[in-house]
Amino acid sequence: MSKQHLNYDETFKFWEAYPVLERREMQLRTFEYLAPFKYHNVEVERSIIGGEPHGIELETTPPWQLGEQEYARDQEDGARSKHYADGIVITEDVPIVSVAVIGSACTPPGYITLEGEPVEAWRNADEIVEAMPVRMRIENLWGQHLRVDQILETEGETAGRPYPERMPDRWQGFSSGTRVTSCESPLTGMSCAIFEMPPCRSVRISGGSINVGWKRDNDPDDHHYSFRMIRTTVDSNPME
Repeated sequence: MSKQHLNYDETFKFWEAYPVLERREMQLRTFEYLAPFKYHNVEVERSIIGGEPHGIELETTPPWQLGEQEYARDQEDGARSKHYADGIVITEDVPIVSVAVIGSACTPPGYITLEGEPVEAWRNADEIVEAMPVRMRIENLWGQHLRVDQILETEGETAGRPYPERMPDRWQGFSSGTRVTSCESPLTGMSCAIFEMPPCRSVRISGGSINVGWKRDNDPDDHHYSFRMIRTTVDSNPME
């Protein structure tokens, strides 16, 4: 339908056409989930294998699905892998209205993304669902955890410091002590991303690091985010 033949009064509702609503009091409850996020209502969609004691790291785009990279060798222009990132899916019995994600980036700054499935009652009767999906992203998250090559001395007969008091036994097999601690790394810390959102029964959380891929870097592709804990706030008095 061309613009000149479109009757806006008959096709679209304007502000005057909607009824006056009554405000609704929400009854909020908060649930807390800790890494490694093994709960009956949580699904971890993870393509990488790792036993990080500080949290769960997710792949931004699974590297084994991308294939071997070839530089300047007859690459197809505009080729895409079309594979989505790993994620943590949380489903609640009543609508989720807020999510807080706490963790740390491998190579800061970090970012967190959230996708949600809103309840049907939240949409307007004439709303085009695909026009505005529940997708959110928070960037520039400060704070990182020390990488393995930073915290452990992996070469030489002796290290500058002894082992930490608490660390995985499996790490002692390829290290001889501590290299760097948070005392020498002021960027070491945590970050938090808080999403206020439409009521959703399920959310999918992903994240990573905005890594530039330096050539002279021990881990130039360490573009992950370590998820330590997630809190969901639900509304026990949902809209009808």
